[in-house]
Amino acid sequence: MDDSLRSLEAANGLNTADRKALVDLLQGVRKFNQRPQSGAATARGGLTIPYTVKEEAVTARRGVQYNGMAHSFAGMSVQFILFMGVDAGMIVLMQRKSGMWRRLQAAPISRFTVIGSRAASAALIAMLIMAVVFSFARLVFGVRIEGSFAGMVGVCAAFAVMTAAFGLLIAMLGKTPEGTRGISILATLILVMLGGSWVPTFIFPQWLQKLTVAIPTRWAVDGLDAMIWRGLDFNAALAPIGAMLAFAALFGAIAIWRFRWEAEA
Repeated sequence: MDDSLRSLEAANGLNTADRKALVDLLQGVRKFNQRPQSGAATARGGLTIPYTVKEEAVTARRGVQYNGMAHSFAGMSVQFILFMGVDAGMIVLMQRKSGMWRRLQAAPISRFTVIGSRAASAALIAMLIMAVVFSFARLVFGVRIEGSFAGMVGVCAAFAVMTAAFGLLIAMLGKTPEGTRGISILATLILVMLGGSWVPTFIFPQWLQKLTVAIPTRWAVDGLDAMIWRGLDFNAALAPIGAMLAFAALFGAIAIWRFRWEAEA
């Protein structure tokens, strides 16, 4: 009520009569909430807040203005770059199905070279997409990097590597492009939903917030948010970078283990 009254006093465009009516209304509600509660009144319920409210600092310093578009660009970038990773995996599946990998097998190159080249190209494309997207966000919507620029680059690079490894994992686990695409898209949508790309994770229930730390996209979105609108320093980027590189190593190890020169029957 106090915050609402202060906002009302600072509001422009209200005539005197409307302002006075709203002030009287809010003050009356505040007095009602502050009155001594008897046992009978408490038993009837009264006017109470059905949830607990607390204040928590989400930005590193005062003066950091929240831009509503910042989280949207971070979340949607994570979602659609993961879709790009899925497409990269589909290309590998189609090349293997067409017999191109059998011809590569005759060349004096190892499977690590083949997998590494595909991962490097996907990671570079992901970095280029993020550079274009966030440049557009800065120029058109005023989205600023309020935190560490080096941390922002590190988070983007780690996410690009993780995306490339995710695409390779899909390619090595899948059998046919047609059957793998639908499952991969469903899995990606679940990942971005639980990772906070659609809505911030602080809106999630407490149990779900704790559960989603095992989701790689959660670290990507949190890292981008920390560097963009929360204004945190480079140290805040270390945990997201480390987590995404760990997931990338896991995905890459599984992809190498499952590597086959020819498509499975």
